Amino acid sequence: MLDLFRSLEDVVGVESVAKGLASAPPELRQQFEGLTAVSWLPNTTLNALIDAVGKAAGTDPEAMIDVAVRSAIGRALKTVWRMFLRITSDDALIARTPVIFSKARNVGHLTSRICAPGMAEITLAACPDLTPRQMRTFGIGIEEVVRLAGRRDPIVTSMRTADGAVYRLTWRA
Repeated sequence: MLDLFRSLEDVVGVESVAKGLASAPPELRQQFEGLTAVSWLPNTTLNALIDAVGKAAGTDPEAMIDVAVRSAIGRALKTVWRMFLRITSDDALIARTPVIFSKARNVGHLTSRICAPGMAEITLAACPDLTPRQMRTFGIGIEEVVRLAGRRDPIVTSMRTADGAVYRLTWRA
């Protein structure tokens, strides 16, 4: 979340993020101000803060968050993770997707499998309250991780399920 808000500052400016956070209800602002690298922010709080920042910036929060998620993934994986991603096989990359997910999210359960060369299916379960924003930004995150791993033209499509979503991922080596 800290990387996400730093990325939001890059997208809409430090002043817009500060203005948006200042306009949020005090209890939400306090949750954000207490955020550390190992703490979690409830999705309802996160979404309210994203909406407040979008309003303060005078921009569509959906377009804003999509750009910020890509940037935040790059920030989060700029360390040793990126090197490991680049040298890993497709099978290992897809097999480790649930581990990467568990480091970034504290809700839901992920499974993944290779369906064919350059094609995988990733299933998010135990997440019945998945919002359209969460569903979309998770797909963006998958694309960005695969792109940072050196795969070309990653494309994710998704389908809502009763308790989460199924993501179909394609890429070129």
